[in-house]
Amino acid sequence: MTIYADKPAVNVKERLGEVDKPSGVAGEALLRADTTRQQQELLGIGRRNIVMNGGFDVWQRGTSVTEASNSYNNFTADRWSAYFAGTYTKQQTTLPNGDYVNYFRGVLGTTSANRININHFIENGNSIMSGKYVTVSFWLACDRPGSEVNVKLQTTSGTNFSSYTQIANKYIKTEQHWKKYEITFHCFNDLGNNAARPHGLLEFDGSDAQWPNGSTFEIAQVQIEIGRVATPFEYRSYGEELALCQRYYEISPTAYLTTYGTSSIANVPYKVEKRTTPISTVIDGSVSGITAGTSNSAGNYLFLSGSVTACSAKLVADAEL
Repeated sequence: MTIYADKPAVNVKERLGEVDKPSGVAGEALLRADTTRQQQELLGIGRRNIVMNGGFDVWQRGTSVTEASNSYNNFTADRWSAYFAGTYTKQQTTLPNGDYVNYFRGVLGTTSANRININHFIENGNSIMSGKYVTVSFWLACDRPGSEVNVKLQTTSGTNFSSYTQIANKYIKTEQHWKKYEITFHCFNDLGNNAARPHGLLEFDGSDAQWPNGSTFEIAQVQIEIGRVATPFEYRSYGEELALCQRYYEISPTAYLTTYGTSSIANVPYKVEKRTTPISTVIDGSVSGITAGTSNSAGNYLFLSGSVTACSAKLVADAEL
């Protein structure tokens, strides 16, 4: 006997959307993302690292810098300031994770109350970090294992510190060998004071008694990300990292200019527009006959006015915070 049965038509496309997938919460969020941008944010790809020159690749001031005094203006590697007197150099090593990297090595000098204290200024960092979860990651080693270092995030007016406040911090203990640290902060919201202190500051600050003169420390792959997860260090090409740093500080190649007359003007263009009108100085050479040497207000070039008879020099444009 033949038996006939009817079965409703099935929309395969709709049913596939109902199939359970062992994707977990993160996977489900990724599948439900409407745009590529949302997927990139969930995966943590694209530009993530707020720190410029966190890999210590760019050293326009020289790969060995000695500072004799204590000042937040002791710039060493580009975008990095070492508050205490000492010698700071660019070195290379292979980290325990297998990455071959440049790193920052400090040997503390002979001033009183010496300690590790290096800083990274973040332009408009208040609006970037205030009230948010922020994750800081880095590798650190030193010859004073067990010493304390206060990892701090602050908002500030800039290097003159006319106004500043701490929005997050955590103490860590050092080790003699390379160790990676990952710290997630929930930053205090200081946006109400954004006009007075618009910028941000990452500071590694040791305790005085634990860092005698001659102490050494080494730090590599510093990264700040918005969010609660530390992702692998973000590599940028040297050219891109250099251009980011040149917004704040630039050393030109040797400029050769000859002009004539009593009211001549010679323009020296900058490679990268500065964040503000920079202070320009001459190094490694000379400029003859200058009665004025200033930057234009947009920070695009330096103009030399007056009876400029000759120029054979490197020029520095400084627009640090």
